[in-house]
Amino acid sequence: MQMRRGGASRGVVLLVGLALLAGACGGGSDSGGSGATGSGGQGVRGGTLRILANADTDYLDTADAYSTFGFGLERAYARTLYSYDTSKTGAEAATAVPDLSDGPAQVSEDNTVFTFKIRKGVKYAPPVNREVAAEDFVYAVERMFDTSTPSGGQGYARLIKGGSEFGDGKAKTISGLVASGDTLTVTLLKSAPDFLSIVAMPFFAPVPREYASKYKVGNDYSKHVVGSGPYTLKEYVPSKSMEFIRNTNWDPATDPLRKAWVDRVTVREGLEPDAIQQTIETGDADLSWDTQPPNARLNQLATDPTLKQQFADPVTGCARYFTLGMNPAGGPISNLKVRQAVNYAVDKVALQRARGGPYAGDIASTVLPPTLLGYQKFDLYPSADFKGDVAKAKQLLTEAGFPNGITLNYVGANAGAGKRVNVALQASLARAGITLKIKEYPGFAIYTDSLGLPAKRTEHQIGTANWCPDYPGDGTRSWFVPLLDGRSIQPANNNNYGEYNNPEVNAKIDQALTEGDKAKRGQLWSEADRQVMEDAAWVPYLYDKSPYFWSERVKNWVWTAWSNQPDVTTMWLDPAMP
Repeated sequence: MQMRRGGASRGVVLLVGLALLAGACGGGSDSGGSGATGSGGQGVRGGTLRILANADTDYLDTADAYSTFGFGLERAYARTLYSYDTSKTGAEAATAVPDLSDGPAQVSEDNTVFTFKIRKGVKYAPPVNREVAAEDFVYAVERMFDTSTPSGGQGYARLIKGGSEFGDGKAKTISGLVASGDTLTVTLLKSAPDFLSIVAMPFFAPVPREYASKYKVGNDYSKHVVGSGPYTLKEYVPSKSMEFIRNTNWDPATDPLRKAWVDRVTVREGLEPDAIQQTIETGDADLSWDTQPPNARLNQLATDPTLKQQFADPVTGCARYFTLGMNPAGGPISNLKVRQAVNYAVDKVALQRARGGPYAGDIASTVLPPTLLGYQKFDLYPSADFKGDVAKAKQLLTEAGFPNGITLNYVGANAGAGKRVNVALQASLARAGITLKIKEYPGFAIYTDSLGLPAKRTEHQIGTANWCPDYPGDGTRSWFVPLLDGRSIQPANNNNYGEYNNPEVNAKIDQALTEGDKAKRGQLWSEADRQVMEDAAWVPYLYDKSPYFWSERVKNWVWTAWSNQPDVTTMWLDPAMP
């Protein structure tokens, strides 16, 4: 599965490089919105955009898709009340703007009531053929509570008044969702100043009840999704191929955010990364959706006068880190000085090199990545050239009662760059007398079978992890709440892997979530970030980047942080290069 809000990476390997513009809110950043590369020029309508992939997406059903693969494709066929303008850069690109909402929403002073007027003239593709209605948004939220495939978006749906009662089977309707004519009113349980960014996620895309209710939520509807955007699904053969064609009912006059130049988008799956790169370089395909160019090719792609016009390395907003166990039942890692020693001992340059060098990402020292509100640059565990301060680490271990060193359990990936990270971490910690006892897992099993299970806390005293925000800019909620809010700890599918629970941080999270002033909200997130690092709950080591390469005929390639993918609706194809 691709990197997303919860885990893994773009094809299990994520990397990048476009500079981000600093935001002004609490010292944070609203950057990382879009990055255009290649010739823009005058767009030309027509042709087939040919995408390759190593693996399949999680879902195409908007209720359940929760990956970079799915979010990126949904831009083409699933419109939302608000979305992102990928023609913008910096803070503007990371700010949600009206899409299916006909102009700005009416928002109550306390940020609890949001009223949207639905844009006229937006029609679903055949066989539905009718205009999008306010009721379709109500049905979309209801579908998130399907019992057989519960949506990852439920946490957001439960912000709505009556959402939890509906999800728990105690009510037949969601009281906070009212559809009346062309107007949708959403009432929240408490203030959520970032709610317009939340409804920009595809979970909230409208779904026609009379059509979709014929199919089961999840894998079944994924093979039958109907478009409300410029494209719609023609065919989906899981793990093999997808084909999207024009929604013949789409009117560009009703869509302020998508140009939709190409006539068709195809996705061919099951190819190995090297074969994908070769196929794109020969011009027999246009781009990859879940793999990066091989490390050995990156320098040439980035520097060759011709090839670099088809190459980008954007900062994704995702981050890589080591989680450190906080629960006293987890052993000596719960000792603050031991965790601080680990932070000082880590050679972050070696870890960066293990993942592919500077193309893999920028060295990290904070919990928050530069793309999120509240980010401020600081380093509480500095060392020369980021290579670790071994003497300081040994001093702290001695103070913690381990003058002769310590052995800690670690879980990591069993292949590729992840396995190289294990070796690099083991070597850097050994310099300070910290011995790692390593257990390796394949792919997502590291989360499902170890990190996500507090009962295995002694096994993952240290564990490798990565995370992506659900939305850029004002998306810090999707970082702190699942990862570092002590009240989010659960017995399974737990994302607070180290069981971090600081009441002071929990309180700041609550304050930030309801603070209406954006600058103050950013400052609260910044303070929470610093407190987490003072507690040494993590060892952040990379702000991820992700190299991309596309065929020569692709023009106006634009990457966007909200999906961590290029925008398929902006690209056009050189008609002279079929």
